[in-house]
Amino acid sequence: MARLCFSVHIQARHIATLAILLGLSWQVTCAVVTNDTTHVAEKTFDYVITGAGLSGLTVGNRLSGKGHSVLIIEAGPDGSWNPAIRNAEDHAFPPEFCNWKYPVYDEDGRQLQWTANAGACIGGSTSINGMVWYRPTKPEIDKLETLGNPGWNFENLFPYIKATERSIPPNEVQASQGAGNDPEFHGRHGFINTSFPTPMRIPKAVGLYKQALQLAFPGLGPSGDMSNRTSFSLATTLYTIWHDPVTGKNRRSSAADGLLWATEQQRPTLTVLAAHKVEKVLFDKKLTATGISFLPTDARSLGRSIKVYARKGVILSAGSLATPPILERSGIGRSDVLKAAGIHKLVDLPGVGANLNDQPDATALALMAEAHHNDTSIIDGLNGLFAPVIALIKAHQLWGSNSNVYLNNLTSSTQLRFRAQALVDAKAAVNIPGAEAILNATIDLIVTHKLPVAEFLSDTATVILLTAFWPLLPLSRGNIHINTSTPFFSHPIITPRFLHDPFDASVAVSLARASRTVFSSSPFLGIVADAYFGTAVGSNGTDEEHLAWYKSQVIGASHWLGSTSMMPRRLGGVVDSKLRVYGTKNLHVVDAGVLPFQVTSHMMSVLYAVAGRAADVIHNS
Repeated sequence: MARLCFSVHIQARHIATLAILLGLSWQVTCAVVTNDTTHVAEKTFDYVITGAGLSGLTVGNRLSGKGHSVLIIEAGPDGSWNPAIRNAEDHAFPPEFCNWKYPVYDEDGRQLQWTANAGACIGGSTSINGMVWYRPTKPEIDKLETLGNPGWNFENLFPYIKATERSIPPNEVQASQGAGNDPEFHGRHGFINTSFPTPMRIPKAVGLYKQALQLAFPGLGPSGDMSNRTSFSLATTLYTIWHDPVTGKNRRSSAADGLLWATEQQRPTLTVLAAHKVEKVLFDKKLTATGISFLPTDARSLGRSIKVYARKGVILSAGSLATPPILERSGIGRSDVLKAAGIHKLVDLPGVGANLNDQPDATALALMAEAHHNDTSIIDGLNGLFAPVIALIKAHQLWGSNSNVYLNNLTSSTQLRFRAQALVDAKAAVNIPGAEAILNATIDLIVTHKLPVAEFLSDTATVILLTAFWPLLPLSRGNIHINTSTPFFSHPIITPRFLHDPFDASVAVSLARASRTVFSSSPFLGIVADAYFGTAVGSNGTDEEHLAWYKSQVIGASHWLGSTSMMPRRLGGVVDSKLRVYGTKNLHVVDAGVLPFQVTSHMMSVLYAVAGRAADVIHNS
């Protein structure tokens, strides 16, 4: 008997026909990935999941692996054919392929000049992101539990992080150029590869940056492994990549690579339908989720939507920027938003779309001296693997002896109430108690646990040195809602409200100043020709000028979260500690939106763990 494995655009009936012609018996042993709705329309699965990104694929993989029949519906295409999402060095910024490029708006409804990047193909943002991997700290993960979510703590989540990772230790050459890997903090047998590039990128520039960063941020020291969060946080970057010896290329290791395409992950219980967008969740009279309706992503009118049904539950994993619109189109959300869109209200849940949070990213440039333009140890042109050196900056390293001035402001009860009221007034929080709870969670991480307040990433490109940086634990919040005029066909209205909180603005100003200090420091003497390249703010610039420059440069760091927060409903939460949407049955949210506050690592390590544990919680319940 021959076992025939199929996926992507090849349909099952074609395989069957071929098998008959060849005189073979056959059975499906692989996941079905298709654009053809005949595989799913009007059919029933145990679980229906929206979004084939990191969270959706993780949950779908784990549930289908336990014998449940699972359908995942992805609005984007299958992009596995495109080298831009397979070869790490082919990664462009901003990505053109597999990117929704959502428009963003200020509080007055004016569209801003930048767009929000979000993965628009199977694999989601893991197909287009910067691939940076390091783990969070224990205090910040434990803080999830203290916000009213029993079981969501570091002890329970860290095993999922390690189980995700297949860490490839650095070789002798990589180690000599700064690569570090502490076995205690990495997994060796997971499904996502992490490694250092082969060859290592711009080793001379990395060494210079490490020296300069320690001068710009006194008290910062080098660490061998960024995931060893008990030491300093200045290290060579580890990526979700692996080196392909056949092609000589560094390959991306996305959620699709690890959880869908991999031979060892094949199973007939998983179906992925690409290029179709979810319209809404279907409910019975008791508000039990029974399925979803959807249409082709390129549909020009609602026409007749297609339906699919779920025996055990519907799981929304479309991400922080797509799950809130699905809830609102389904009649779940803030009453005034639903009324304006003409949508019948099923559940008044004002936390939907509130508390949206990302890190405000700016980039500073320095012009390199002409004598070094052809030095490939400083410039290699391989910016797909961005930021080969990263530093996490704590308050005392950013502000020195003045740090207590900023920290005391954070702990003021008067300032806390002012901050909370500002979030409520901006509809970025539901109520004062909820806003204070979220703000206090971040403030405690900064003040009591002394976690970093800023991230600083360094690289080179063409004839420039460049640094990207952002407040790491911002207090500013925004919101996201459907476009009430055309809820299905228009992108949502995303209002980030970056740098509205004075603490975030203070961090931004200090980072803008420090970036020029880095370029002007002694390690770059003779290498940098202009440390203030591309800005009118000079060495004597005021705080106001630096802040204005920052705001003119700012974009999102693409770490969006918080828009469907996991918190008690009375505080503005959208899901409970079992990821169940309040006021409904058999409807869960599993994606970055459930995290109420930023963490000090890049998102992948946390989200794989959250989705892995969520799948087990859903299965066990």
